[in-house]
Amino acid sequence: MVRSKNRRKKGVSLTLVGLGLTAIMCIVLISYLSGLDRGGPPFPFEEIYARSRQLSGYICLIDKAISDGFYEIGVPQEKIIFLSVLPRHKGGYNWDFNSIEARIPQPHSIFQIGREIRNRISSLGIPVQIKTDKKSGNEIIYNIYYRDFYTHKLRIILDTCEHPHRLTYPKIGIIIDDLGYDSSLAKAFIEFDLPLTFSVLPFAPSARSIARKARKEGRETMLHLPMEPINYPAINPGDGVLLVSMDKEMILEILNRDLSQVPFVAGVNNHMGSRFTENEEKMAVVLGALKTRDLYFIDSRTSGNSVAFEAAKEMALRTACRDIFLDNDLSDDALKVQVERLLSLARHKGRAIGIGHPHEETLMFLKKYQSTINNEAEVVPVSNLVN
Repeated sequence: MVRSKNRRKKGVSLTLVGLGLTAIMCIVLISYLSGLDRGGPPFPFEEIYARSRQLSGYICLIDKAISDGFYEIGVPQEKIIFLSVLPRHKGGYNWDFNSIEARIPQPHSIFQIGREIRNRISSLGIPVQIKTDKKSGNEIIYNIYYRDFYTHKLRIILDTCEHPHRLTYPKIGIIIDDLGYDSSLAKAFIEFDLPLTFSVLPFAPSARSIARKARKEGRETMLHLPMEPINYPAINPGDGVLLVSMDKEMILEILNRDLSQVPFVAGVNNHMGSRFTENEEKMAVVLGALKTRDLYFIDSRTSGNSVAFEAAKEMALRTACRDIFLDNDLSDDALKVQVERLLSLARHKGRAIGIGHPHEETLMFLKKYQSTINNEAEVVPVSNLVN
């Protein structure tokens, strides 16, 4: 009797152990299959390293202090103009240098406004230097430094003339880069009611299905072409990367292979590539091949020394370059600053291009800010903005 009970207990224990092992195996299998879909990218989205990301965060604080200062004083948003946003690098750090012009309507005092902006920046509690480059009754120019990084040139001038009313909206293009891993998030971006442009990584597990979905929904697709970054191979752009050590034949072979992975592409932009886009000889090989295929090229401008845009123009290839990275910082305040900066550049130049990434925060912010974007500019596929 005792043996029988022991056998039953042992049988129950073995059954429970078996069920437990089965449950664990199911969880592992589900996680694995889920990972195939989401496939968190095994490399960073852009060449934004930890210390550069921290620097960008401090620059964002300065941007917000400037923006909030003008807003509190009552300077209209359309009078604050981003003349340029240019990538810079120094000592292993990368950041965007901002040249801003604020046209102050009378009867505001530019001295009072200058003091307000200085006070707001100085009160941030971070090591910022503000150097006055020029000061007169009609103009003040501030050069702003975080530590020894020159981050902003701010020109405040009295607006003494009426500017002609723009008859048509400025145009902006928004590229969502680095697609190919999370197909469900890509689907949400594609189905979002803005004509975004989608740049897909070759050899990513969902590259083809995402490109087909974009085509079905009438969205424009690009190849997000991996190129060698300065810190390669510590920073690896992934499969299909073009390296400066490759000869012409190898570059063309890999480029053709990359293009074959993403159907329906209208153009190409570089993924990383801070070293490759600085090499005129290698870029000429890539751009020449794109021209024969009638594809446009967008310079993502991951390096301030990139020659890609100018080289493409010289070859009469349809081209443009990135103006703003929208979401290196995913906080709501930072996203708002970047989108407003994109709109300001578009108002000044007539057109501008922003690059975002497949983040939930980016999608949610674009949905929340959609009406403002549509009121300020016309969102178009990037092919509408190339020369």
